[in-house]
Amino acid sequence: MNRTFLRQLLLSNTQQLLISAEGFTSAMMDAFPLIVNDAPTPSAFFFDDDPPTYKDLADKALAKIQQQLHALSEFQGVTLTSDFSSNELPEGSIAYHRIWGFITADSRWYFSSKQFEQDILEAEANPAISCHFIHANSPGGEAWLDRLSETMRSLSKPIITLVEQCNCSACYYITCHSNVIVALTANDVIGCIGTMIETYDFSGYYEKLGIKIIRETADKSDLKNKKYDDLHAGNPKQYIEDVLNPLTEQFLNEILASRPELGELPEDDPVFRGETFDTAHAIEKKLIDGSMTFFEAIARAVDLGRNYTNLETLKKNALNYL
Repeated sequence: MNRTFLRQLLLSNTQQLLISAEGFTSAMMDAFPLIVNDAPTPSAFFFDDDPPTYKDLADKALAKIQQQLHALSEFQGVTLTSDFSSNELPEGSIAYHRIWGFITADSRWYFSSKQFEQDILEAEANPAISCHFIHANSPGGEAWLDRLSETMRSLSKPIITLVEQCNCSACYYITCHSNVIVALTANDVIGCIGTMIETYDFSGYYEKLGIKIIRETADKSDLKNKKYDDLHAGNPKQYIEDVLNPLTEQFLNEILASRPELGELPEDDPVFRGETFDTAHAIEKKLIDGSMTFFEAIARAVDLGRNYTNLETLKKNALNYL
């Protein structure tokens, strides 16, 4: 089922993707494993009928992280949690949000931006949680992120993002709202800010199977699917102008609002044209703020959370005094 979902998403004409080329290739290989087959006949894909959900995998990863964390004396009192609404968390807990792999709007088997929005709001509402920690390794994915951006702009608790390997396209769209973004190694990849679509024409394949596609439109429906038909016919102008360009402008406006220091770059800088950068150049371009080990990033999250809690306490005391 998880591959069926991914195939439908990747092959749909209506899905605009914010994703790196490498990430798209990886997703296609996951959705359509290579099968040796000389004849153009449909083949079955064999895979786990009941694959673990994204939450299952994220919770398993967090359990390993907690083990490593609590093995160090200086982190004995630090609590990372994915149980964002728990009433039993110690004060100063850190919400652990994992953005790993292909980003979807709503899926049980891949990162879901809708679920992430629910999670981050639950963590924001829990008084025991003082900071959001985003652990990111994603090439991007679906472009439906404007409502999530509104939600993230409304948060008051600090957010720190640690990039492990890749923070590109839709993933950067999400993490640009962080107070601090750091990369784990010198070779992590950041950027790919832009919008693309990659679609496929299966008509030749269907013809070899003896299937003929017949489609007609009503006289008054001459524009129905026209921009997609034109795209397949090698005339992408309207699709680019109507779909891709507005999404890209939305993306650029969002990151400039979230990281205003990027406004110091010229409008035609490679940052705004879809280029990707290693850690050193991403720091130079101000896409991220530095490089840290995992434990240094956790320590920074603890400090951010402590500062937030202290400030909130001062505000409450001031209001009580008034």
